Amino acid sequence: MDYMIGFVVLHYGDVGITDACIQSILRLDGGDTVLIVIVDNDIRETRTTHKALKSRYEQYNNIVVLTNAGLGGFSEANNIGYAYARDHGCQFVVISNNDVIFPQTGFLKLLRHVYDEKRCHVLAPDVIKAGNGQHQNPLDTRIRTEKEVTHTIRMNRMTLAIFPVSIPMLRRWERQKEKEDRERSIATGTACRENIVPFGACLIFTPAFVEVQRKAFEPETMFFYEEYILALRCQKLGYLIRYVPNLRVIHESGAATDDQYHTDAARMKFRLQRTRDAAEIYLKYLRSGR
Repeated sequence: MDYMIGFVVLHYGDVGITDACIQSILRLDGGDTVLIVIVDNDIRETRTTHKALKSRYEQYNNIVVLTNAGLGGFSEANNIGYAYARDHGCQFVVISNNDVIFPQTGFLKLLRHVYDEKRCHVLAPDVIKAGNGQHQNPLDTRIRTEKEVTHTIRMNRMTLAIFPVSIPMLRRWERQKEKEDRERSIATGTACRENIVPFGACLIFTPAFVEVQRKAFEPETMFFYEEYILALRCQKLGYLIRYVPNLRVIHESGAATDDQYHTDAARMKFRLQRTRDAAEIYLKYLRSGR
């Protein structure tokens, strides 16, 4: 069977969190007519655990569970699910973190209407952070410049070199970032915006994108900068990214991955390392002619 709309849900960590996302999709009007591709990206787990996740959804004809046999990167895993959905006839592919809930029962009908109203390549819904109602889209209003990303790489390298000493500074930076995110959320408003950098917890790839592009994320990173690379890629291709606030999702914001970090310091170090690595990939792509 070919499906018009596919959902790619990246599983990591708590199966209950993933199932809440899946059930919210199934509750949508027409939820039984979409293809749901769960990509098991928890490379820490055993073969038995992976098998248990698959057996959980065996009774559903429209749900498939794939296991990422690679390194476990965000881009890599989502590209596996995207390719499967695309190869099985999906014209729209909704890529979602597993800690996202779809609360609008008319989401599928509204999605088609939004696309028919103005054709674009990537749709960014209003991503509402659970608990405080913060609007997480758009992530940014423009792509990062060569100067900005070079500064990020240099600062992350320096901070990692003196990591234990830099922890208080990193905590202050995170508090400042949270404040800026709240202020940006207030200023988001309800109007559609175009050619923004979309927030990666939920991205909708439309027929204009899916028909042509074999990968959702290219070049791939392990974690971070996926949204900036996507925005840059769309800019190079002349593709339109559109923020549409009347499409809404709820985001638990990190519920899927928080258990990975045993300490606050480990989380900070992981973020510094992965952001540095991803920024280097972004910089190379920014400088390339393609």
